[in-house]
Amino acid sequence: MKFFVALVSLISVVLVAEAGLTDEQKQKLIAHHKECGAQSGVDNELVTKARKGEFIDDPKLKEHLFCVAKRIGFLNEAGVIQEQLLKSKLSAALGDEALAQKLVSECAIKKDTPQDTAYETVKCYFEKSPTHISIV
Repeated sequence: MKFFVALVSLISVVLVAEAGLTDEQKQKLIAHHKECGAQSGVDNELVTKARKGEFIDDPKLKEHLFCVAKRIGFLNEAGVIQEQLLKSKLSAALGDEALAQKLVSECAIKKDTPQDTAYETVKCYFEKSPTHISIV
């Protein structure tokens, strides 16, 4: 029962937060979160908190975010940020190419590990985007 509640919560938050996505993209994102959650073993409460802007420094959450970012294509396997793709997706989501470029410049910064890069990038986008963009 607890898993079902967490899954429904995950789906509804993703759908509301990512309203600009097509139905197919929403389904892919839900699948990515489900697969990455199983792979990382992240506590669903940490993912829920991150969606609300409360980013807990947790290795499993970082692994989860790295997994999702890889599946979306924002980071490659080595943790290298795919800036052109990221800028393109942000421009489309925000409807503002200049803001997208600013966010990429300020947030897409390589850290010591791929997991830290994913975590810090997602956290930065959430904090600095006017609509709290998140892939969480």
